Amino acid sequence: MKKGIVFLVITILIFVGLITISIIKMEEVPIIKVKAEVTVTEDRPTVKIVTVEQDAVNPLKSPRGSSAAGFPSVDALAIVNNTKISYWAAEDYHGNGTYDFVIGFSKSATPTQGDMVKVIVKVVDEKADTLARDVKVISWE
Repeated sequence: MKKGIVFLVITILIFVGLITISIIKMEEVPIIKVKAEVTVTEDRPTVKIVTVEQDAVNPLKSPRGSSAAGFPSVDALAIVNNTKISYWAAEDYHGNGTYDFVIGFSKSATPTQGDMVKVIVKVVDEKADTLARDVKVISWE
């Protein structure tokens, strides 16, 4: 009985160790961190992309899928070489303020060095009509 328990514990520890090692050795995936500033004047919003940063994270921490935020919202996405679209990031619109986004990419839309990446941030109303928009183009490093 004791030998069976010892064998089970050792098997579990080996299994957990293998999983931990595979997670640690995963290749990082690219993301884009975007900071945008929304200013409302006379009920008309304007949006300005303040910063766009390339980064890489463990695949388990990368955004997968598009945002589930409702409308009105502030939306962000990236288009790689005018053909491949990132996941869509969004935050609920609350007027003036800073909005931070982390944009992830599907495997088929992952940018590589030298790719042109167009980052778009929009303010949209309840009907998903665009009220304001800003675009920043970067070269992927």
